[in-house]
Amino acid sequence: MSIALRAQITIDLLAEDFVRAADHQRRIETLMGAIKDAYQEAELEFRERRPRPPRRLRPERAVRHHAEALAAYEEL
Repeated sequence: MSIALRAQITIDLLAEDFVRAADHQRRIETLMGAIKDAYQEAELEFRERRPRPPRRLRPERAVRHHAEALAAYEEL
């Protein structure tokens, strides 16, 4: 029986500019080299994360009570 595993490392970084971001990226790529020596199929992916705008909540909708719906039906 085989067991499939996925290992994931997450590193969230803040960089003040593109130069410092590139420095972080190079450092991580160097560290990834050691991982690839042991696990050739290892992959590295970088994504730029942008802050999301705050979520706006919908105003509450008036909920019609079930009894009102029944009363309206009986009037017909």
